[in-house]
Amino acid sequence: VVATPYGWRIRPICAISFVVLVVVLCLLVLLFWHPGPVTTSYSGCDDAVITDPAKKMWCCRHFNTHCPSGQCLVWGDPHIMTFDGTHADFFDEGESWLVKSTTVWIQARYKATPFTNGLAATDAIAVGGPFLHGHVLKVGSMETGSITWDDKPICTDFPSTFDASGLGTISYNDHGALVDNAMGTYERHIVHADLPNGVHLEIFRWSHHINIRITMIRQPHQDGDCGNFNARPWDDTTDLIIARVGVSVSRQYLMFKAWVAPTHGHHPSLNECQGDKHNRAIETCRSSRPGLHDAELDGCVFDVCFAGPQYARQDAAM
Repeated sequence: VVATPYGWRIRPICAISFVVLVVVLCLLVLLFWHPGPVTTSYSGCDDAVITDPAKKMWCCRHFNTHCPSGQCLVWGDPHIMTFDGTHADFFDEGESWLVKSTTVWIQARYKATPFTNGLAATDAIAVGGPFLHGHVLKVGSMETGSITWDDKPICTDFPSTFDASGLGTISYNDHGALVDNAMGTYERHIVHADLPNGVHLEIFRWSHHINIRITMIRQPHQDGDCGNFNARPWDDTTDLIIARVGVSVSRQYLMFKAWVAPTHGHHPSLNECQGDKHNRAIETCRSSRPGLHDAELDGCVFDVCFAGPQYARQDAAM
């Protein structure tokens, strides 16, 4: 800094040196300072009670403790409401993973019925995996399937109860909460499976298809048509699920006796249901299941348009 007739000024060489010094210091910081990743971490995952939802999910992902319980619904042609609350549709025939994890395996067989005009519905379900120690529960529809444990018929009487090799209980009765009380006189045949790892299934048997409600705690490395149960609804679309788990179960892991090659037929949309047919479908769905809206209403209208009004009545029992 020097004095001039116009006041104090910085010599150019000093200004340049100062700028160079600052640049050098910045480069040194970039080269030698490595901040750790910005993550959220928690302690106390072994606490008996955790109320913070974010902490619960973190503990679940890292230590498999305090995992949330959720529901997956499977109905109609078939439509699925995933554990994270996303609506997904699967129209093709074949065997598919509903739940695929390191512990719990649940597979579904999607198959066209005489009433669905070539569209698939859920024909049967198989439950097994390490958590059942090699045992397999299978439930099919009233006309085309049965209830078996290790391929042997069980619950042949109605109502009845079966001891699942000391691992849980399987009950067969007409007990189940209805969405619409007006369906109280509709005949129901429901399989209730209370199994290890907090897994509970309600399987509604109809003449040529089944509807399913799965209630369970998130399992390690879980994925499938019921979603990956990671509290991120946006990654449970139909296309993303298929990209992660594929369109069918490989023969190596198949729990059904026979493997059905996946078929890819015509996938109709609601745009193909117009005019009076569309209006009648909406009326049928709203009368059978009051309060339907958004994706659930669209799913019901789709089923009535392309499969028949009986699906609105049967889905009301979910």
